[in-house]
Amino acid sequence: MRTLAAAPEAQMTAGEAAHVVVSLRVRNLSRLKALGQAVNERGNSRYHHFLTPKQFLADYAPTEAQVQKVVAYMRKSGFVNIRVSSNRLLVSADGTAGTVKTAFNTPLVHFRKGERTVFANSAPAEVPEELGGSVLSVLGLQNVTRAHTMAVRGPRTQAKTMATGTETGHYPTEWPAIYGANSLPTASNTAVGIITIGGADQATQDLNQFTQANNLPTVNVSAVQAGDPSGNYSDDQEGQGEWDLDSQDVVGAAGGAVSQLLFYEADLNASGNTGLTQAFNQAVTDNTAKVINVSLGWCETDAQADGSVAAEDQIFATAVAQGQTFSVSSGDEGAYECNNRGYPDGSTYSISWPASSPNVISVGGTTLYTTSGGGWGSETVWNEGLDGNGKLWASTGGISQVESLPSWQSSLAVSPKPTGRAVPDISFDAAQGSGALVYNYGQIQQIGGTSLSSPIFVGLWARLESAHSNSLGFPASSIYSAVKSTPSLVHDVTSGNNGYQGYGYKAAKGWDYPTGWGSFIMSNLASYVNSHSFAR
Repeated sequence: MRTLAAAPEAQMTAGEAAHVVVSLRVRNLSRLKALGQAVNERGNSRYHHFLTPKQFLADYAPTEAQVQKVVAYMRKSGFVNIRVSSNRLLVSADGTAGTVKTAFNTPLVHFRKGERTVFANSAPAEVPEELGGSVLSVLGLQNVTRAHTMAVRGPRTQAKTMATGTETGHYPTEWPAIYGANSLPTASNTAVGIITIGGADQATQDLNQFTQANNLPTVNVSAVQAGDPSGNYSDDQEGQGEWDLDSQDVVGAAGGAVSQLLFYEADLNASGNTGLTQAFNQAVTDNTAKVINVSLGWCETDAQADGSVAAEDQIFATAVAQGQTFSVSSGDEGAYECNNRGYPDGSTYSISWPASSPNVISVGGTTLYTTSGGGWGSETVWNEGLDGNGKLWASTGGISQVESLPSWQSSLAVSPKPTGRAVPDISFDAAQGSGALVYNYGQIQQIGGTSLSSPIFVGLWARLESAHSNSLGFPASSIYSAVKSTPSLVHDVTSGNNGYQGYGYKAAKGWDYPTGWGSFIMSNLASYVNSHSFAR
């Protein structure tokens, strides 16, 4: 529970409003993580005995007594509107700067960051010793770093023909043919989740326009407000293109159908990134969506500093044990996520959270070239160079500074050898020039970024889930063992880099930092899954 504050201008007055989310510790996290491995490991006695929310409450959630102690302490400190999540992992409450100082022994201070006046705690949050075994982190004590979308918007581009194929925009219905999924059933038996910030009313209207224009059935859409019931779940016009990109490309890649599409909406007014923490938790608590898309991220060391990594990693670990798969965009900042969101800084590299969690599938980006017949031609690392402001737009990949190396990455034959979680795992199209043509406020817009590559994977993976009655588990370990033994499962991306002026990481044969293993050839993967123990 470190502080993010620097050069404070003034301490917040005691009466200024504050909102916090207290993350409580899972009972025996190591056992929960071991269960997540066991249920996805053929031959294990727990294989495919996925955890249920009821079992989580009984065996892993904080006890009711622990929760009530925390609630009583917060109430005594002056917090109001105290709410406990149904899985007892999160306790949210409203208060003031004075309440925060009383409860957690840290002032909140204002300071300037660029054009913004922001706030953060000026000392680590503390709780009484009797709560130390229950409280994991206190979230919402800063609004300095916020999650951002991973989308690159632009006008429709002219097709560019090269020796390796043509770079051109693609309608979402084209992804199955490009990535070899036409022989698979649609995802009509699989529920998919999409994490949003704010509402999805316009995204739902645009999705209906997309399905009508392509003679597809209307999608069964549900919106779940994941945070404060009195929060702000209105449509955020700035983020709307993102949710359009996610939903239309998920459905397009899924073959035109999913059993249900659930928008898990984060409160627009939530402090810091607490709204997202609550949205992740709601998707796991509901345990309805088998695959969940996250086209959002922010600097992983900032996420660690404010407690988000600790709080959210145990949420993602629960998802793995339940057989759910979170797919997360790796990022659009090349090797420089923490360097002011993509401004190159030589050999000082950094990556994005939550893509760096070992409990999610991290999806990087390529530039896609198609044949004259519209099929897959080739892919290179997505790297558009610097924009007019000096920011790099490229597939984020590299080595985590906060997450340890998972066992399924320990044998990667890559230089430098990863010392922590390495990302991404796989990649799909992300270039704006070969991006998706989606409806946004009723008009076609061309959008790329790893915000595109993740929903492509989600839709394709949901088809495999439907083909196997939603019995497939979290596939990370299987991806690494299968592609290593059977390289024909992927389009291996061997050209390009995700840096600038000689810095960053280069693509190479096999797994690499800009693109992971490359993009799946879904027909080959489907055949492999039918005859091997891939996530099943």
